[in-house]
Amino acid sequence: MNNGYLVVASRKESFYRLAINCLESLKDYYPDARCCLVTEERFLDGREYVADDLIFCGDNVREKLWGMSQSPYDTTMYIDADCEIVHEDIATVFDELNGNDIVFNTLPVEAKPLYAIYDFTYNDKPEHFTYCGGVCLYTNKQFMTDWYHLYLEQQMGIFRPNMEPWEKLSGFDQTTLWWLLNKEPKYKDIKVGTFKDNLRWNYYNGYAELKMFPKQEVIINHWSKGSPK
Repeated sequence: MNNGYLVVASRKESFYRLAINCLESLKDYYPDARCCLVTEERFLDGREYVADDLIFCGDNVREKLWGMSQSPYDTTMYIDADCEIVHEDIATVFDELNGNDIVFNTLPVEAKPLYAIYDFTYNDKPEHFTYCGGVCLYTNKQFMTDWYHLYLEQQMGIFRPNMEPWEKLSGFDQTTLWWLLNKEPKYKDIKVGTFKDNLRWNYYNGYAELKMFPKQEVIINHWSKGSPK
């Protein structure tokens, strides 16, 4: 199988530096990993050599969705740029696919204080987000293309479903992810799985403050800026 890891860095040079650190940490724990860096050409400084494959992108705030659709691999492990690999079990991630088209981390309800938004309504019915897009294992690149295009329509105000509070929802790629997986007929039969020992694969830096820990050692630390409210 043609398996590989993909990291995207657009808009800011700081994201590029984080992406390089993420890929270097991947190679530290899995030297044979094949990986792709999707970034803007203006950021290159010689350190991009850590990636086996290089793709140039634009500067959209969610260019990661476009980058995911351009993966050179049949099966791709997408990792947010502000992550760091800290365990050799990163090499086993492709076993997590288990016949699914996409595998996500779930958003634990216990961690609601960390989220910018979790609960919302659709047609006045209570709903909540289920999946986190910070780490994702997938084979369906067409889904990623559709996710990117729908997000662009959301940015332009073309896509505006009856979801509230829209002032918060309108800026999130999770909004369009939820829609595609729950309301789009094209993807009614898509096979979506979740990582076993969920927190191992995307250990958000606020989880420790909430005394949330995986059963085994953490594989991916996610150094997002948030903290419990």
